[in-house]
Parts: sequence; C-alpha cells; structure tokens
Amino acid sequence: MSVSLPSTFVFDLETIPDLQALRRLQHVGDDVPDDAVLASADLNAQPLKPAFQQIVAIAGAWIAPNGALRRLTALGDPSWSEAELVQEMFRIIVEGHPRLAGWNTSGFDLPVLVYRAMVHHIAVPGFYSFGEPYHGYRKRFDEDNHIDLMDLLCFYGASARLKLDEMAAILGIPGKLGTDGSQVLSLYQEHRMEDIRTYCETDVLTTALVWARYAEHRGWWDATQCTTFEQSVLAWLEMQTDPVWNAFRAGWQPNTTVAGHSHWAMDHG
Repeated sequence: MSVSLPSTFVFDLETIPDLQALRRLQHVGDDVPDDAVLASADLNAQPLKPAFQQIVAIAGAWIAPNGALRRLTALGDPSWSEAELVQEMFRIIVEGHPRLAGWNTSGFDLPVLVYRAMVHHIAVPGFYSFGEPYHGYRKRFDEDNHIDLMDLLCFYGASARLKLDEMAAILGIPGKLGTDGSQVLSLYQEHRMEDIRTYCETDVLTTALVWARYAEHRGWWDATQCTTFEQSVLAWLEMQTDPVWNAFRAGWQPNTTVAGHSHWAMDHG
C-alpha cells in the first residue's frame, strides 16, 4: 500500500573551482595563470572543498506524489549568473517546500548552495524555518524533507559510500554517458554551457531512477506509482532531441512497457 508523500524535487549541481577564492587563499593576484592556481590547490591529492566551488548549472526533476515525472530541466538558461541560479533554487525550496532528494546532497550540494548564497548576499530564512525544530532540510536523519541517497544507502557511513555511477550499475540504470564531473571545468572554459546543462540533467534523471527504486523498496510507492513514474520518464525521453538521451533510453530497461501516452500531464518550459 502506498503512503501519502509530498512532491519530490531531485536535484544536482555542476561546479567549477572558485578561482578568485583560491587566489585570495593563496595570496596571489590575477597575474597568476588559472592553471598555476589550480596546480597549487593540488586537486589530484584531495577534492576541492565545497566552500571553494562555484555553481555553473543546477538541474532538477519534479516528481508528483502519484509518481509522475512532471518536469525535468536545467534551471534558467545558459546566460544565467551563479547568483540567479542560487536564487531560483532557493525559491523552489522555500515556495514549494518539496522533499529534496539527491546524491551526496548533504555532503556537497546543499553546503555549496549555502556557501554561494552567502557569497552573493542572498538571504533565505525560509530554508531554515521550514520543519523546525525537529525536522528540516539540514537534519541528517530526517527522510521527510531531505534524502541524501548516498548517505542513507551506506547507513550513514557504516558501509562504503558508492558513487552515483556505481549505484546506477547495480540497478541497471544508465550512468555517465561520456561526460563526468572532472570535465565540467574544461567544458566551461570552452563555453559549452549547453553540454554542462545536459550532463547535469542526465545525473538528475539517473538519481531520480534511484530515488524511485528506493521509494518502492520503502513501501512509499505501490505498483501503480512505479508504473506511472516509468511511463512518464519514457514520455519525457521521447520528447528530447539531444543524442545523449537516445543513448540513455537504449541503456535503460524499464520494468513496465508503455502503449502510447498515458493520462498524466507533464509540465513544459
């Protein structure tokens, strides 16, 4: 039997190093080349901390309580500034109060959003007041408002943490399709923003498929909701024109088949 759930917003960020922050940390000026600044940060030895990340894309999937994928898109357009992306993300959270879901969102995505909001003087008191004092978006063990699937599935660090691509392989879901996070900076430097945004969307869809499997496992979704979700994903994939989605569809075998379009309404735009 299914249970009553709020709408879920599955999201992901794409980031690059904040070179200006790294320059201030290293006490060097703009005359020092970017490559030298990055070399001094020694990214091969350790990942760059969330506080030194700059957001270049955010994507999200809106999933209705009945399981229907209502919308999946990168926020804004390629011309949007980081501040505009951050403001839009917090608007979605504060105005809609969705359940948030993602992969490593407690350890990375949400902290990055907070750091970048502070950089841009963006006040979001609603992010902190919702669900308090016992529940909220920052509460680690609260599945009502925010689910970090990576953290949850490793039993909060008791087991080995998986990468999203590894979890996708376990469940038979397409993972990385030729692009990964290590390439985002190069794509950004080449002004290939649409490629970054599409890559972010593929990670969101992969995460949404993992989320759906978890909702089924938890008993939150029944067979009808699982079918509705898969049918709406197939319908969304049919509308996409980028070749990457053809590869995604070819690599994903849903549990249900679709005969034409179903009765749900998908939001566009």
